[in-house]
Amino acid sequence: MSDDELPTFTGTMEQVPATIIKILGLTPPTTIPEAIEGLELEPVDQILLVILDNFGLFEITVHHNESKFIIQESQYLLLLETSNPYTLAILQTLIHGDLSSKEFHLMNFLQNHGKTCTMIGQKSDIEAFAGQAKKIPTSGDMTTWVQASKLLNRVNFLSLHFLDFENLYKRSIQFKRTPPENLISRLILRTSKWLTGMFKQLRRNSVMFILGTHGRTKIEMGYSGKFAEWRKASLPIGVLMRK
Repeated sequence: MSDDELPTFTGTMEQVPATIIKILGLTPPTTIPEAIEGLELEPVDQILLVILDNFGLFEITVHHNESKFIIQESQYLLLLETSNPYTLAILQTLIHGDLSSKEFHLMNFLQNHGKTCTMIGQKSDIEAFAGQAKKIPTSGDMTTWVQASKLLNRVNFLSLHFLDFENLYKRSIQFKRTPPENLISRLILRTSKWLTGMFKQLRRNSVMFILGTHGRTKIEMGYSGKFAEWRKASLPIGVLMRK
């Protein structure tokens, strides 16, 4: 599918948990916001959730060559409104359906309804958010990719978080190397290649759900003028690919 044909829907981050539950063929509880309307997806056996820091509407537009696989294979693009687009707030909303409440827990809900779940990511994040899901802490994106590849097609809900950008950014500032916008371009290209391989390995009746955040902390880029304004206004995105 070409990018100009890509169906685009606007929703909120608070609607993502119910959307995931519905895609897995379950009925979301009434205590959380309803699923995003208009997505015509039949229930699937497996969701591979890929969380990418510093990846939003701006990045997928500006770095469209590096994001070619993501654009071509996408079935739906979700523009996700939120009052806080940064990583920890996105994780809080993804798991609890709310920025402040912890009454609902996505992983626990899925586990309690017969769906196996695994969360791969930074140790502090998975300790805070994985709940009853299996926890696999990693210290870098290569390890995350390797661990995720081992678990493909083995669990109903596999969540993995690529988060090298912050560490590489800090090093680039320390040693005055690559500008952050160039780092993003390189990481999107590298990660896109990994995602291409993982998508090919996914069995039928699966969905890859790419969820972008604005990163763990605010990072000043070298953009100016309209580009700077566009990035400031950029929404986190969700990209859905059905296999």
